[in-house]
Amino acid sequence: MRIREKYGLRDRVKLFLIVLSLFLTVIGLFLLKKEYPQQMQKTASIQRFLEISLQPVGKTMYIWGGGWDNEDSTAGATSTHLGLSMQWETFAREQDASYNFEDHRFERENGLDCSGYVGWVIYNTFETENGLQGYVTASTDLAESLANRGWGKLIHNPKEFLPGDIVSMEGHVWICLGTCADGSVLLVHSSPPGVSVCGTTLPNVSETEESIAIQLATEFMNSYYPEWQEKYPRRNVSPSYLENVSVFRWSTKVMLDAKEMQEFSGEEIIVYISPDI
Repeated sequence: MRIREKYGLRDRVKLFLIVLSLFLTVIGLFLLKKEYPQQMQKTASIQRFLEISLQPVGKTMYIWGGGWDNEDSTAGATSTHLGLSMQWETFAREQDASYNFEDHRFERENGLDCSGYVGWVIYNTFETENGLQGYVTASTDLAESLANRGWGKLIHNPKEFLPGDIVSMEGHVWICLGTCADGSVLLVHSSPPGVSVCGTTLPNVSETEESIAIQLATEFMNSYYPEWQEKYPRRNVSPSYLENVSVFRWSTKVMLDAKEMQEFSGEEIIVYISPDI
C-alpha cells in the first residue's frame, strides 16, 4: 500500500515535521562542530579571557618566536601549555632594565612574542589539556584567522574598542581591556620588554600629558608588579595602535558575556579583573 494511501494528511504533515527537525538538528551539529574550539570549556567567558590575559603580565619577557614551533609555522609547545611556564618567570627575574630582546631571539622557552602570547591566552581560555592544536598565527592576520573560524566577526577600522577585542595591526597584535572616558584604550600585550598593561596616548597632545589609560596602566603595574614597573616604567603606546587595524570581536555563542563586561569602560574593567594577590 502506498504511503499516500496509508497515511492521512495530518500524519503526512507530522512525518514531514519530524524529518525536517532531524535535518535541522544534523545541520546544527555540523555548524557547532565547525564553530567551537576543540575541548571548549563551559566556563569560557569574556571575564575568564581577560583574567587569563593578565596572568603572564610582569612575569614574561618578549621573546622573538616565543610561542611558535621551531619552523615558525604554527603554535609550539609553550603556547599550547596550560598555565604559566616556570621558565618564563625564572628568565624574567634574571633580567634587568637593560634587557634587549634582540639578544634572545628564538629562545622559545624563555617567553612569548605578541602572537604567541595571544595564542596562549586563547588556548588557556578554551582548552583542558596540553599539546592540542594551538591558535598562533602571524600577528597581522590573527584577528582575521579567528573570524574565519566562525567564532565572531571581523571589523576593519572600528569606531569603538571593547573589552576582549583582539586587535591586529601591521606587525603586532594585542588584547583590548577597555576604552576610557577620554577615548584612550587600555590594553595588554607582549611587546619589548615583555607582557604588560599599557595605554594609548591621545592624538595631538604633548607626550608628557598622560591619558586616562596610561594612568590606569601605571597604577596597575605599580600596585601588582612594582619590580617590573621600576625596571620597565614606560606604559604608553602610540595612538597608531587604533588606526588601520582589524578587530576580532567574539560571538557570545563562543565566549559568554553574562556580566556584560563588553559594556565596561577601561576604568571599570581594570578594577573588576585585577588579580587577587
